[in-house]
Amino acid sequence: MKGKKSNVNNRWSGKVGLYVFLIVMSLAFIFPMLFTLVSSLKENNEIFSSPFSLPEVFRYENYVIAWKEANMSRYFLNSLMISMSTVIVLVIVASMAAYVLARFDFKINKYLSIFFLLGMMIPMHTILVPVAYLVGKLGLKNNLVALVLIYVAFSLSFSIFVLTRFMKGINMSLEEAAIIDGAGYFQIYTRIILPLSVPAISTVSIFNFLGAWNNILFPLLFINDDKLKPISLGLLNFNGERGSEYGPLMAAIVITVFVPLVIYLLFQEKVEGGLAAGAVKE
Repeated sequence: MKGKKSNVNNRWSGKVGLYVFLIVMSLAFIFPMLFTLVSSLKENNEIFSSPFSLPEVFRYENYVIAWKEANMSRYFLNSLMISMSTVIVLVIVASMAAYVLARFDFKINKYLSIFFLLGMMIPMHTILVPVAYLVGKLGLKNNLVALVLIYVAFSLSFSIFVLTRFMKGINMSLEEAAIIDGAGYFQIYTRIILPLSVPAISTVSIFNFLGAWNNILFPLLFINDDKLKPISLGLLNFNGERGSEYGPLMAAIVITVFVPLVIYLLFQEKVEGGLAAGAVKE
């Protein structure tokens, strides 16, 4: 009996320790976000005098200043257009490539899979110089299409890997039945494979959207025109131009974080389900 009681106590103590750790980590991540949100509704003096208290007067005009006067509205739309374009191109290209790699058996199939897998192992920073050289030589600076293509190139390997693993788990009998009914490969791809691959497509789309939205390195290198800057680069300029106005600056940060945070919260289950779906074969 004593042994059983000690085991039960050890389990409870382990659970309590785990919950305490998770609560502390949650507070560590949530507190900076709450501080930014509260500070975005204050003026400078109030931020420094009472940084952890609620504002005496909610200054919503900070968001108006950030959105209109600091051109965050233009940067926001640029980022939205770049991110959505990146996701659309990646879904089309990666799903087609994954369908071929997952469902067709040909001589170089394994070599192509390894080739795409190697793309995930190349650090982005090691090829910045040749990429910058090519962009300069081709005259593609201040070109949003070129920026989208760069994002697509760096995200393609991950997208193909996830979609290929998922598509390999789809039951072949569905395709065989479709072929018997006279369906072609393109019809099978559009009417069977794509609808069944929605969880994996959602996963790679969310990751790619967040990656394009938060990326600051490539816009910093290739975008100089203020009208074409994405929100990450616009926030950096905002900090330089209005660094002493902390209220509007915090409001600009909230605007920048708002979209990816909402998207992840809405599609969190699909992200987790899509990553785990290809792990087990039926």
